[in-house]
Amino acid sequence: MAVLRNNAGDPARHQQVIETLAKENRASVDHVRELFESEHKRLDSEARVKTFVSVIATRLVRRVLIAERTST
Repeated sequence: MAVLRNNAGDPARHQQVIETLAKENRASVDHVRELFESEHKRLDSEARVKTFVSVIATRLVRRVLIAERTST
């Protein structure tokens, strides 16, 4: 029986998340990528359990993008 595992370091999945966040928030992909990579790297370096690092990074980036959008 095959076991499917969530690969938190999957670059294709990260790219998909980045593009979705950029589209949802009308932000440039490059800006969102910079935010996501920064948050992901920070969280990954501090986390003892890495299963949800990408999920948490996505949530934090979404909050930053919303704050940027509402402050302008």
